[in-house]
Amino acid sequence: MHTRLQEQLNQAIAELTEQQKAIEDCQRHLAGQSTSARSKDRMVSATVDAQGGLSKLEFHDTRYRSMAPAELADVVTRVIEQARRDMFGQVTSTLQPHLRGLADLNASTTGAHEWDTFLEPLRKMMPMPMFDEDRK
Repeated sequence: MHTRLQEQLNQAIAELTEQQKAIEDCQRHLAGQSTSARSKDRMVSATVDAQGGLSKLEFHDTRYRSMAPAELADVVTRVIEQARRDMFGQVTSTLQPHLRGLADLNASTTGAHEWDTFLEPLRKMMPMPMFDEDRK
């Protein structure tokens, strides 16, 4: 039984290490990413980084000079929001394969896994609750 438990623990650690490496790779990949969006009238474009931060705002002609401030603000706000939505889509598609693994890991740490049953006697022996869900 001890050997089986050790094998399961080693496998879980190996999977977690692999998941951490994959997430670090994603972070490095996303760190250099940016995306741009252009307004429908082609007057302004915005570029955002992977975190949604505005890195560039560019006016492609001088029409903005004759616009009312509220109208210009609306055009700029919309193009920035579009660039952020586009980047969110890219980030989501990059991370999606790894989020499934994290969901499985989360399930195992929140009691929705067979390990919860296995660890219950050890949790009861603890003088102090080890996990938030143990504090009742």
